[in-house]
Amino acid sequence: MNQQMMLHQDKRNNKNIDYDWPLILAYHSVNQERKDSLAVSTIDFDNQLAWLKKQGYRSLTLAEFLLQPVKKGEKVVIITFDDGYADNYHLAFPILKRYGFVATIFLVSDYINTDQIFYWDVPKISNNYEQSLYKLLTWEQVQEMLDYGIEFGSHTCTHPELSSLSREQCIEEITRSRQDLEAKLGREVVSFCYPRGKLNTEVIQLVEQAGYRGAVVTPKRSGIPLNPYTLRRVGIYQQTTPSVFRLKLTPLMRKNYERFKWLLGA
Repeated sequence: MNQQMMLHQDKRNNKNIDYDWPLILAYHSVNQERKDSLAVSTIDFDNQLAWLKKQGYRSLTLAEFLLQPVKKGEKVVIITFDDGYADNYHLAFPILKRYGFVATIFLVSDYINTDQIFYWDVPKISNNYEQSLYKLLTWEQVQEMLDYGIEFGSHTCTHPELSSLSREQCIEEITRSRQDLEAKLGREVVSFCYPRGKLNTEVIQLVEQAGYRGAVVTPKRSGIPLNPYTLRRVGIYQQTTPSVFRLKLTPLMRKNYERFKWLLGA
């Protein structure tokens, strides 16, 4: 039985599982000049990919994992980025290409190709130059990466905390973002990421009903069984040192995040 079949079987049984889920890394920004926790330096990002390559990891997009069988025990890494920062194109993309890796980028669909700055970034900005460090992707940049093999998934329309919205608002954010992205990209959008990791049973069901094939959450949420719509990621941040990076990737730490998160730096 392949890994995808096992995940779907678990969804039907609604039970927690103990076998290894796919290694999915969660990034946001790759930027040498940003100093906030969401920004991994270009040097660190390069070193992390170099280590993965040396260890024999093969890179897949989340869509490839969801739609194609993966041999059990195969060393696969799924690299994901949240929010759609422009430095994903300017700085992360060249490094991904250097190592022959792909990635999945989750876009906030209403904000692409705009001058929008996320509300959590506004307090970090004191001048026009700093504001440029928080710019978002353009559709032209998205298309170039798409042509290379980068996957784009949905991170909703406006990045709300879905668990705090009404059912109708959730449906709007989850469904319209997929429709708008498919219209722009000209292909099916199968992957979803929950903003700020906020979810509940109803939100998960709405994501499935909207037509996505799978979704990711960071970090592990207690009481939420693992299935294709709650795939857990390993968060990588500015404070993630080389030793912590390698430690976070071990099966023991991935399965026992709540116990060891103080050691891992979240």
